Amino acid sequence: MDETTRLWLWLNYATSMNPKLFFELLSRFDDLSEAHEAILRREFEQFSDVSENVRERLIAAADERFLDRYTNWLLKNGVKIATPESEEYPALLSEICDPPSVLFYKGTLPKELPLPIAMVGARNCTDYGREVAELLGEQLAERGATVVTGLAAGIDSAAAKGALSVTSSDCPVIGVLGCGIDVTYPQDNGRLYQAVLDHGGALITEFLPKTPPLAQNFPIRNRILSGISRGVVVIEAGERSGTSITADFAREQGRDVFAVPGRITDPMSIGTNRMLARGEAKPVTSAADILSEFIDDAGDDVLNGAAKKVTFTALGAIGQEIYMALLQGEKDADELLDWIDCSAQDLNAALTRLLFSEVIKQLPGRIYALDTIHTVVTFDQ
Repeated sequence: MDETTRLWLWLNYATSMNPKLFFELLSRFDDLSEAHEAILRREFEQFSDVSENVRERLIAAADERFLDRYTNWLLKNGVKIATPESEEYPALLSEICDPPSVLFYKGTLPKELPLPIAMVGARNCTDYGREVAELLGEQLAERGATVVTGLAAGIDSAAAKGALSVTSSDCPVIGVLGCGIDVTYPQDNGRLYQAVLDHGGALITEFLPKTPPLAQNFPIRNRILSGISRGVVVIEAGERSGTSITADFAREQGRDVFAVPGRITDPMSIGTNRMLARGEAKPVTSAADILSEFIDDAGDDVLNGAAKKVTFTALGAIGQEIYMALLQGEKDADELLDWIDCSAQDLNAALTRLLFSEVIKQLPGRIYALDTIHTVVTFDQ
């Protein structure tokens, strides 16, 4: 590890990951080595306004033995460092207010991520929310986008799993943690963490190693989730939630915000439906709704690439009957019920799955048709 990176780690540790204080102290010196030498000589004139706690951390961390132990631990555990001056630091993140002074990460972190889209939502999500998150994550990865999530329980994990199912993607998932890089949260997500790394993605955090997943960490983490992304998709959010904080950060940072509509009787849909009603988010019914906003950036190869292929058997029993019915022409829900022997509830569930999978599309008047532009259904040999 070069000396400049060691000194960035020193000041980052001493300022307790406070970007404002970090860059304020950095601006008082020509370079970090000058600040470090001033502390070693106990010359505190340019640190007179910092707290006693920060001053003590500046002194303690300036010791070469401390820096050696710190950097050796990072190297031994495969933890990499990105600073705003390094090639690995995400370009979009450097544009936000108070970008992290240091990112700790594992895996591969390109400076320019392929169309990064954050997917966030409730931890205690419904089965509907989990299914939609997985479908959208898969669809986005299929089109060449990078799914960014906090890897928390519920929507975050479902979106990551959907994206990771697309083995052809070079960088399907970036996980942004609200704890130290060496802490797994929730504890049973270890396999998911490893899958992100195995599939060419990255785990990143600004929190020091061994930092537990404290509640106050996640609003801080959320500004990175939105800051590293071009857009944020909200799938289920309660009336007051951390998900809403992420959406607020996204709007402040000039990012696009999308929301998946939910049932008006479902408490987990209060937040998303309210965002849509207030015009704070754009409605999403498929990945195409998201990608169409970035056609100038993503290019036709991402948005209008070759239609994905889905096997007929993968549609499920009711899905297969819907597909065969729509082969005969467009139909509304009542006409489909006449064709198919199932309940209205089961039909609606199957229609929702097919819509989010882009096997079918909905036309005005709740008319359904096959979406042959985005999906080709193949019959098993």
